[in-house]
Amino acid sequence: MSSRTLLPTVLALCLLITGAAKAQSPDMPDSVAAASEPASLQADLTQRAARQFAAGDLVGAINTHLILEAALTGSARSANRDALWQALNRLPAGTDFTAVAEPVARGWVELMQLATSGAPLAAYEDWRGRHPDHPGESQIAAGLVTVSSTTPSRGRSLALLLPMSGPLAAAAKAIKAGAEAAQSQASGDAPAVFVQDSSISLDAAIAAAVMQGASALIGPLRKEDVATMAARSPELPTISLNYLDGGRLPPAGLVPFGLAPEDEARAAARHAVGASLLRAVVLAQEGDWGQRVAAAFKSHFEANGGTVLAEESFKSGTVDFTGQLKRVLGIGYSDVRGKQLAAVGIKAELQPVPRGDIDVVYLAARSAQAKLIWPQMRYLRAGRITTYAPAAASDGGSKDLGRLMVCDAPWRIETTGGVAALRGVLAAVNPRTADAQRLFALGFDAYELARRLLAGAIVPGEQTPSLTGSLVLESDGALHRMLACTPLYAPTDAVDSAE
Repeated sequence: MSSRTLLPTVLALCLLITGAAKAQSPDMPDSVAAASEPASLQADLTQRAARQFAAGDLVGAINTHLILEAALTGSARSANRDALWQALNRLPAGTDFTAVAEPVARGWVELMQLATSGAPLAAYEDWRGRHPDHPGESQIAAGLVTVSSTTPSRGRSLALLLPMSGPLAAAAKAIKAGAEAAQSQASGDAPAVFVQDSSISLDAAIAAAVMQGASALIGPLRKEDVATMAARSPELPTISLNYLDGGRLPPAGLVPFGLAPEDEARAAARHAVGASLLRAVVLAQEGDWGQRVAAAFKSHFEANGGTVLAEESFKSGTVDFTGQLKRVLGIGYSDVRGKQLAAVGIKAELQPVPRGDIDVVYLAARSAQAKLIWPQMRYLRAGRITTYAPAAASDGGSKDLGRLMVCDAPWRIETTGGVAALRGVLAAVNPRTADAQRLFALGFDAYELARRLLAGAIVPGEQTPSLTGSLVLESDGALHRMLACTPLYAPTDAVDSAE
């Protein structure tokens, strides 16, 4: 089937499905019937494609997915692409694809063959040149890995590329402890883990890891080192410990992973929208960190139906936040009203009152600023507004932060279940500070992810529960964390009466 015939086929199928729906319910309004068409079409054709794959009809199955590609939009189209990709990768080795000749279908097959053969990045660039604007591009972005499909054998090892000296040495030590803890909790045939110091030279560390027989790499940690590694094809399957700059896709074989505060901001936005809190104001620290966090919250909040009513920023050394809080909370009107009454001889003690349409405050601040801002918000009678902050806001402890919502790693906030039980088992090696505990969890998860990478078990879109969050390989080719949000501690009568 050529690409030119796909759209008429889709329209014909839509008419058939719509007719069947109206035949079953003649009184169904046209708007309802129209709304049901995409879901019916997707379900029917997805099942049809699965049957065709099972029967060995590769041409028919791929073309059915191409029909859906033309008919669907948004997340439904992405799900269809993922389904086709997974179906192709489940086919047995040696499958004959010579009958697949339609250009788009052929592009899907060639891309799958590149991935399963461990092709270098240059081969993907050549594929892009031969198949411009191909829908399979999303699967390259989702993190194709150049690894064998076989399970790692006993004796294989994982190399940690960490800066063991310099300003990141303490972070490296916590990550190393986490990876070693993961190995200690794994089965007897789990790969060993060893460290290569990347403080002086990333290239030397990688070369040494290869010479020592590493099967996969964990690291590097420094953002600039991750960018350097991404500029070439990785020599071994790699789970990095930091991310690339926004919009840059990793090469095949490199899967970025880390503790991005943007993931915490997106979690706050999801949590707020899920609670039907749809009107927000944002107060953010100036500089790269605060602005990135605030932008992540705003974009995700608005993409899911929320509205940001106002935004303000503050300098990192600020102590008195009264001006910023009055502006972002809309308290200025009360001050003006008080002056107007005084001008006509009326004495009135006006209490500060935030504007009444705010459902959420997002506070992009670290611990030192959060401990100053939160009491001042309560003084201005804004303490009852649901307020979220990144995990770093709680790093100095929860005192003076009662009811502030933070979205943090399960390793830090879960009090029951498997993660809490493991935290008890590993209490002797778990670091004391909050930040180091998150890095310990990062090392633990990176070890497990490297094992899954070797087994070809990292699948785009699938959620994997872990110590740092529920991990998802997203369309930017990186692993991101889905996080839970919780108040730092329960409200008390003393806090309530203060407001």
